Amino acid sequence: MARTKRLVTAGIAGLLALTATACGGAGGAASDDGDPRTLRIAHNSNAAALPVQVAMAEGIFDKHDLNVEFTKVENIGTLPGTLGRSFDIALSVPTTVISAAQQGIPVTQVSGATLDVEDNPTGFVIGSKKAGVTDITKLAGKTLGVLTETGTTHVATKAWLKQEGVDPASVNIVQVDGPSQADQLAAGRVDAVETVMPFATGVLNNNPDAVNLGDPYLKLADELAAILWISRQDWAARNADVIADFRTALDEAAEFIATNDERARAVLKEYTGLPDAAIKEAVLPTYTSEVRPKDLEVWLDAMREADGFTGDVDLNALVAAQD
Repeated sequence: MARTKRLVTAGIAGLLALTATACGGAGGAASDDGDPRTLRIAHNSNAAALPVQVAMAEGIFDKHDLNVEFTKVENIGTLPGTLGRSFDIALSVPTTVISAAQQGIPVTQVSGATLDVEDNPTGFVIGSKKAGVTDITKLAGKTLGVLTETGTTHVATKAWLKQEGVDPASVNIVQVDGPSQADQLAAGRVDAVETVMPFATGVLNNNPDAVNLGDPYLKLADELAAILWISRQDWAARNADVIADFRTALDEAAEFIATNDERARAVLKEYTGLPDAAIKEAVLPTYTSEVRPKDLEVWLDAMREADGFTGDVDLNALVAAQD
């Protein structure tokens, strides 16, 4: 096991408390007088974070002299502002990173997490045959459950709707967290959901009316990174060696996952809390630590198309220098 593992589920109020008290907590890499090999990491229940959890559970971070303190935060959209205070590295998405930069928060990508490809999609829009949502054009006038209105899945879905001639404003949007999506769709409280792995498997397999409408990410590009790891720019500049070891550990964890499926799924269950059936059936994403700057251009274009985003953002600053 990792030398230090702190598993806490934090809501928005909890994040405020964490931010206020961070200086009194364990020394982190962001602290000038702390241990530069300690990483305070935050992520949610997304399967994209599995390599971090495996690296903790299997001692891979230990091997690279990284002492990880982990906090579980389901709403990762809140995390950019906590970097450098409560956390050093956090799971995020390109749309959040771009928006944070436009707001003056100095964030940068330090590692990739997953890559969406045609033979292994991670983004899904799932409709209900009972509700009449059997393709993306049927969403007009319907209720769509989303993980977050500022995330990549929703931005990509809105861009897809526009491509198909559907006004995104005609769709009623409600926020539904991943573990609740299957029940909400089955009960008819929503007519469709936007989701990701591992939640998509449960939605598709536990509802005979569920129909996969497609992967919104792959409507933007043939392959695309939709989730990544970020830090503050100043922290990244001071800790290039820590970032290099973090990425190496993720690569080793991905190799472990590929050859130790049963153990990897046990770890996935531990931090997501999903039922055994969903864990067994989940298709794990394609993991990568590769930093893909051109993908940020795709996401910026999608934000402009879907939301009319007009912010002036230096995309080069959103990628930490790599060795």
